[in-house]
This record gives sequence, structure tokens and C-alpha cells, in this order.
Amino acid sequence: MNIIWQGYIFAVISSVFSAIYVVPKKLSKQKPVTYAMIMGCGYLIAASIGYAALKSLNIIDEPLFFPRAYLACINGIVWAVASVAVLSSIDRIGLAKSNQWKSLQGPVGSLLMMVFLSEFLTANAVFLVLAIIVITLAAMMFSTREKSTRGLDKRGILYALIAAVFYGISALLSKMLTLDGLLFSQQIYQAMFIVIATAFYQLVRYKTLKPAVPGTSKMRREIVLPLIGGVLFFGNGSFNVLAYRYLEGSIAFMMHQLNAIWLFLIGVLIFKEIDFKKHRTRLLTGLALSVAGMLLLVLAKV
Repeated sequence: MNIIWQGYIFAVISSVFSAIYVVPKKLSKQKPVTYAMIMGCGYLIAASIGYAALKSLNIIDEPLFFPRAYLACINGIVWAVASVAVLSSIDRIGLAKSNQWKSLQGPVGSLLMMVFLSEFLTANAVFLVLAIIVITLAAMMFSTREKSTRGLDKRGILYALIAAVFYGISALLSKMLTLDGLLFSQQIYQAMFIVIATAFYQLVRYKTLKPAVPGTSKMRREIVLPLIGGVLFFGNGSFNVLAYRYLEGSIAFMMHQLNAIWLFLIGVLIFKEIDFKKHRTRLLTGLALSVAGMLLLVLAKV
């Protein structure tokens, strides 16, 4: 199989994990920063086991200690800010509405990589820019809700926009490390500093690291859910860097925005958030735009 097509496949798989790793948050009542801290622990455990297993089987040949490890550490802090911001936005304006604004992470990340990594030299910039526009519109088509009983929550939108910017910066840092040949070792540092950053904020703000949930059974649930989210995020991160290995980061990261399709399916089939019949035209338009965006991304590389 052509290695470029492997990159597209990895990017699509990553977009699936990107959607399902947020599902546990829908079932959790935990504060955003506490949830992100515990999720970071799950990510760290999964990343460490994954790296050790692949290394022992001689599947990868990556050093655990490398010169630009500081970039991975910074990436952990950047991702932690983005994660807490988007979780706060979800709590204030809901998953669908938050995703509409957070989806701007795609254009932010792609444009950063086009500029700082000069990816416009190896990809068709016209098709790439068109894909950015089309996939962003698709995400907005999918971001609907049944009704609103509250006025416009500007802070909720602001949190989502902050998340979009920081997720875009995180994508740039991750791609830079991937260019150094570091796919799995970088994730250990990233996960470690997600935990450190969120734990520090948790201690400063709430003076405790304990989840604020009464009752033993509920406490166990509020620990297990974000841990599962962290393990699922390792799937997202791993397939994402594998896609970066074969594709320009701007292309791979925009394909990542196809998670809007999977979030739509999760919302309709599992959580019954959206009445498909009521919003059929809007949702089918979003689906058509997503497919068109994928075709444009393929053309951007061919």
C-alpha cells in the first residue's frame, strides 16, 4: 500500500478515537480540571506501557531521552490548557455548541504548520485552504442542538475559542517532534506534563487533588471514567502521530476534524441529543461537506 494512503487511514482512525475519548466525560460529573488531571494519568499509563511494549518487541527504535524533550513537555502544558478550556466550555454551553467553536482548531493548526513548517511547498495550498473552509463548515453543520433555554454564554464560547488556539499550537509541536522521528516517546512527556500542569492548578485553586464526589461508588466511577478517557486518548494520539509521519501535518490535522461525523453519530445513536428528522437537511449537508473536504485533502497531496 502506498505510504501516503497509510497516512490517510491513520488520520481517519485518529479522528474516531478523537470522538470516542470524550464520551466518558458525558457520563462524568467531575470538574473539568480534575477530570483532565485523572485523564492525564490514564494517558501516561497507556503511553508508558505502549512505548515499553513496542520498544521490547523492536517495533520502534526511539530513545526515551532526546534533545527536544522540552517541546513535548511544553506540549503537555499547552494541551492541558486546551483540554480544561474545552471541558469548561462543554459544561457551560454543551458538547454540540462547544464543538462548533472548537472546530476552529483545524484551521489554526493547519495554518500554523503551513507557515512554520513550510508545508505549502509540498502540498497544494489551494486545495488545502478549500478543505479547511469546507470541513469547518461541515463541523458547524453538525453542531446543532434541540433547544436553548439560556441566552448566549459568551464565556462558554471564549473557552472553546481558547481551546481551538491551544489545540492548534499542540498539533504544531507534535508534528515538529514527529519530524524528529519521535512518535511514542514524545507522548510520555506530554502525558506527564498534562498531569503536572492540571495537578498544580487543582492544588492552587481547590487545595486538594481529591475528586469532589461524595460516596465510595460514585468516587470510583469518577476515577474510572477519566482513566478510560486517557487510554482512549492514547489511541487518538498514537494514530495521529502515525498520520503525521506520512502526511503533512496540515492535511492530517484537518482530516482529524472528521471527528464531527463520529460525534454526530454518537449524539444521535447513543445519547439521543439530536432529532435526525428535525435537522435532516442540516446534518446531511454536513455529511456531504465532510466527504467533499476529504476529497479536497486527497487532491491537496496527489
